[in-house]
Amino acid sequence: MHFESRVRSVWVWPLAAGLTALIVASLSTAPQDRTAGPETPVGTAGHVAAAEPEESPATLHDLETMAGALDPHELLGWHVDFHVRVSALRDATSFWIGKTDSRVLVVSMTPVSADQIVRITGTVEGQDQQVYIRASSVTPE
Repeated sequence: MHFESRVRSVWVWPLAAGLTALIVASLSTAPQDRTAGPETPVGTAGHVAAAEPEESPATLHDLETMAGALDPHELLGWHVDFHVRVSALRDATSFWIGKTDSRVLVVSMTPVSADQIVRITGTVEGQDQQVYIRASSVTPE
C-alpha cells in the first residue's frame, strides 16, 4: 500500500497546481469595475457605421468663410458648394471669384465668362502657398 499512496501523492500536486492556475486565470479575465460608467454598446446591425463628422471633410457653402479665413491652409481638403458670380478670368482653365481684396482662384476646365453666376462644387487645394478651389463641376445658373 505504500506504492498506492506514493502514486496518489504524485497526482495530487499537479492536480492542485492545475486547479490553482484555472482559478487565477478566471479571476484575471473577470469584469473589473462596473461602477465607472456604461460601456460602449457593440453594434449588431450588420453594417459599418457612417463616418463621424470629424472623419469626413466639411463642406463650405459661403465664400466669405473661405475668403475671410485667417489661415486658408486650414481649409485644405474641405469640399465647397458655392453659388457665386465670376469676378474675373485668369486664363482658359481658371478664374477668380469674390471681391478684389479677398478673391479666390478656381481651377476648372469649364469655360465661363466674367460676371456670370455659377454653381461651383469642388475641393480646396493648395500649391506653393497658394490656396485655390479645384472645381469638380461648374454649372452656369
